[in-house]
Amino acid sequence: MKKSWIFLCVVLLLILSACSGKENSGTAEIPEDSEEEKVTLNGFGVKAPAATTDWDEMPFLDELAENVNAEIKWTNATPQTQQEQINLMFASDDLPDFFYSAWSLGGNDIVKYGANGQLIALEDLIDEHAPNLKVILDQRPDIKQMITAPDGHIYSIPQFIEDKASQSNDAFFINKKWLDELDLSIPETTDEFVEVLKAFKEKDLNGNGKNDEIPFSFMYSNAIRGPHSLSGSFGVVGRNIGVKDGKVYYAPVQPEYKEYVKWMHELYAEGLIDQEAFTHDTSVYDSKIKSKTPIFGAYFSWSKWSDFGTLDSEYVAIPPLKGPDGDQMWNRNAGTFSVSGFSITSANANPVRTIKWVDQMFDPVIAIQISSGPIGENLKEEDDGTYSIIEAPEGTSFEEFRHKNTPGSYGVFIQLADSEIKVNQSPGQKEKESYAEMYAPYQPEEIYPNVLYSAEDAERLSILATDIDGYISEMIPKFIIEGNVDAGWDGYIEQLDKMGLNELLEMHQKYYDNFKDGE
Repeated sequence: MKKSWIFLCVVLLLILSACSGKENSGTAEIPEDSEEEKVTLNGFGVKAPAATTDWDEMPFLDELAENVNAEIKWTNATPQTQQEQINLMFASDDLPDFFYSAWSLGGNDIVKYGANGQLIALEDLIDEHAPNLKVILDQRPDIKQMITAPDGHIYSIPQFIEDKASQSNDAFFINKKWLDELDLSIPETTDEFVEVLKAFKEKDLNGNGKNDEIPFSFMYSNAIRGPHSLSGSFGVVGRNIGVKDGKVYYAPVQPEYKEYVKWMHELYAEGLIDQEAFTHDTSVYDSKIKSKTPIFGAYFSWSKWSDFGTLDSEYVAIPPLKGPDGDQMWNRNAGTFSVSGFSITSANANPVRTIKWVDQMFDPVIAIQISSGPIGENLKEEDDGTYSIIEAPEGTSFEEFRHKNTPGSYGVFIQLADSEIKVNQSPGQKEKESYAEMYAPYQPEEIYPNVLYSAEDAERLSILATDIDGYISEMIPKFIIEGNVDAGWDGYIEQLDKMGLNELLEMHQKYYDNFKDGE
């Protein structure tokens, strides 16, 4: 009888356990954790493209683990392999203890796997065991709002860099040497720009005896290298979604955008735009920029430092062009923000130790080292309390050197603009910030915020955006190359309406309104 009773109890417990499933209520008790016992944690991280060192070979990360009496066994992926590996881990439920790296889990993944319990809610852990992060989120409720899922839980801690430079991705360059040779001024209007490009086309300005000058080039599919801010000269900015007077809009369907497209076609028809502007990839485009004999009259990129490794070049960055109706605008970004960064999985038996480990990275001094490398190796502490970046050894690029000792650009940290810890800017950083300051007066005050969507809405938005953005990416280049904008525009808008553009805008408007209400 006693054995039968025990057997029934075991069966009942198994049934209750099975019925509980993986649903994540966010209210599960946090297990006790004694740091006297060393624990082993399995971490999955994505290395930056420039990284040559695996994370289990970084003494800096080992030291942070030792601080909480832990050992971390890392599995590293690359940006090329990460998605397949991540999908397989979740599908098989063969999960690491935690995911660590920016630009890895997408917002939709975070909400989906948080809702089904494979990622655990972090807000209670943060409140009780992550003092550095708690201070930041208490001081900056806007950040907390951006990482809170619609169900009210936090499933991922972000990377966030708050600086001027990251709010202006693209910069517009023109060949100042060619202008001087033609005795022309820097163009200030769209009409003047056209005249300059025509002058560039007609002369052998690089002096090589070849007709290889390309008046204007860009990489259309790229946010940084694309010409997208030029639509601001016609009264609208944004590659797709934007906000004006509290209303969400899609830029490529606005009447002002149509005028921009017509103007771009005029440039193309005149032979002023690179014939490969819609097809070349990053390596080809960048090799054209770096051509020993300059071939570009004007182009878009991040900075001269990133292109040439020096500020000494023939090119200068110029302000937005003033359009036919006096419009002069420039695209604005929200800053460097990756909602994916750090997440704890349901496989983790030591969540307290794990959150304590990552909380160290939200100490401002450790944050700059995660980003730029350790003090003494990549950073030098100056007498005034600031830090300077140590130059990379000869034969090693800055990005390789930066990612040798810490996760760098794929690390998890928050750097706020008002931080007392200052890293002295490199020449390239100073250059980029000067461009950001130049473009700031022309950027919109309102932009669409970083938000997390519900799993259901995220799935629907993904379907809508795939069709809509795909069609726009096909049609806008076609209009610029072939023309017939007036004749084809109504049909283009009608097709987007059929694809569900209004539904997409309504959903974005709902999340924008919810975000503003929560401020």
